[in-house]
Amino acid sequence: MNDKVTFWYGCNVVRHGDIIHSAIALLEAVGIDVTPAGGAGYCCGTAKDANLRAAEGMGRRTVEKFNAHGTGQVVSWCPSCYRHMNAFLGEYTDAQFQLSNFAQMLHARRDVLATKLTRRVERKVMLHKHFGFHEVDVNPLVEDLLRLIPGVELVGTDVSAPGHMCSALSRVPASLQDATRALCDAAVNTKAHTVITVFHSCQRLLCALEGSEPFKVVNYVNLLTEAMGLSSRDDYKDWKLAGSEAAVIAKVGEERIAAMGEKLFRNSILPELLRRPSK
Repeated sequence: MNDKVTFWYGCNVVRHGDIIHSAIALLEAVGIDVTPAGGAGYCCGTAKDANLRAAEGMGRRTVEKFNAHGTGQVVSWCPSCYRHMNAFLGEYTDAQFQLSNFAQMLHARRDVLATKLTRRVERKVMLHKHFGFHEVDVNPLVEDLLRLIPGVELVGTDVSAPGHMCSALSRVPASLQDATRALCDAAVNTKAHTVITVFHSCQRLLCALEGSEPFKVVNYVNLLTEAMGLSSRDDYKDWKLAGSEAAVIAKVGEERIAAMGEKLFRNSILPELLRRPSK
């Protein structure tokens, strides 16, 4: 197995830096030399699907950059990026690398990972599942990884949401609401202490449930690094739970807002932070 990979963290660095840093730490812990790549300059093009010429141009430039890295292996944590690379970019580009899902990469080295998980995490957890990501059956892979953590009790549930991740349901609010309600009911019925998300958009859309439900919402990547004894603060969740607009702005801080861009924060991120999950 290749010991050098390009870790493609997509376009969500502003919102999910904690998961990105934790993912890199996990890859390095199992002996992988990581070249991180992401942000607007490495877009898969899915944001421009309505303009195929623009999407093709963005995607082609990303593939060319990955080819130049020379690792021969790109690891994606985002299901949209993974899907777009295989179904769209692969049709007209000369990709000189193999594409893997992040969960696949960790699962393949789970024996090594298990030796790094030395801190007990006493939690009863339930996995938040989606059945729409057909390219990689990530749910059993993540369940196997969670079972490696000393102290974790994984409870089973048949509840699974449609779509490849929660953001896919955002355009159908009633569907997202039904899926969220089913998730909450299952977590309460199983007495789970923590709901574990797989994908970043699910973490983003569900983390505010902590303000109204009797459970925590944590991404599996951060739970694994916690078991390694590493700290990983979910800033986005802290911002989301801050409350009022003034409280959110104070929590994020002027320096952080300036770093991400005032316009981006005001037009995109702040409205997200003020929106409560419907259930």
